[in-house]
Amino acid sequence: MSVLSVDTAAPVVGAAVLGGRSWEQRILRGADVALAEAMVDLLKGQQVSLVCVSVGPGAFTSLRVGVAAALGFAVALGVPVLPINSLQARALLAPKGPTLAILDGRKAKAYAQSFQDCVPMGPGADLPPEQAIQRALETSGAGFYAVGEGAEVWRAEIQAAGGRVSSEPCRSPVVEMAEYAWKHRALAVAPQAVRLEYLREADAKLPTPRA
Repeated sequence: MSVLSVDTAAPVVGAAVLGGRSWEQRILRGADVALAEAMVDLLKGQQVSLVCVSVGPGAFTSLRVGVAAALGFAVALGVPVLPINSLQARALLAPKGPTLAILDGRKAKAYAQSFQDCVPMGPGADLPPEQAIQRALETSGAGFYAVGEGAEVWRAEIQAAGGRVSSEPCRSPVVEMAEYAWKHRALAVAPQAVRLEYLREADAKLPTPRA
């Protein structure tokens, strides 16, 4: 039995099968088609017993694409799902020690959270990047390890603060997610229980009904 993992929280989307192959690609549009094709290819000859998916924070549309695809496969296969926070998923990429997981939230904002050995040191937040970096300094001190797309976007600021940037900050954490999910498979839930985790309200809103 194996694990299928899916992550679409950042422009580099990915999927992987535990102990098998993985796929990732930077996609700005059309992620649904590319992801579905990759997942079908990865599942050939595999017996999946668990699906793991990142549920946010991240880009609204991209997250929905990934979660919908993951849940669709889970329902079709009749297996449970282990949802994982997108920032914690990135923290899996870091070595042991203080870590800042940071994603580019656009509009001069960052989705960020500090971890110690992948254990959250506080809640995730939607902050200007300089505030996110300052919070990491206050939580972990200089020398923290930064991972995630935001670590590349704000590399200079992080290094100026004494932080270290991952050699592949934009890499999808799908391989690590699959390993994490298998170790924590007792936490899996039914597909219908999975919820997206947003740190910001969507820009698009339903129109106000007229009186």
